[in-house]
Amino acid sequence: MHRKQPTAPVPVYRLMFSSAFTFSFPPEPWALEAYAKLVETVAPGSPWMAAGLAVDVLPLIPKIVELGGHVRVGLEDAPFQSSRRNVELVEAAVKAIQKAGSEPATAAEIRTTLAAYKMPAAHAA
Repeated sequence: MHRKQPTAPVPVYRLMFSSAFTFSFPPEPWALEAYAKLVETVAPGSPWMAAGLAVDVLPLIPKIVELGGHVRVGLEDAPFQSSRRNVELVEAAVKAIQKAGSEPATAAEIRTTLAAYKMPAAHAA
């Protein structure tokens, strides 16, 4: 859709995982790699994030960081009836990101980064 509207902001591609539903890949490193390859093929250089429904994406964080992606965590993504509170999920994600050698971005940093993305000319047509 973005190719049809090249003046629109570059989308952040959301790579969805699930352990409870069949609409997506399971939260496995091979699945993350496949999704990341797909994004790089159809929209090179575009930002992407991993998220899910009824799934724990925390074990994928080292691979997400390695591949240059972002991550969304919270109660919407967590397994149903998770005993963790939202803040606990976010704190665990921050620790996992730091352990993987990166730092979580602030909201201001994300806005600045997204404003700088431009769709490559080859895909704008």
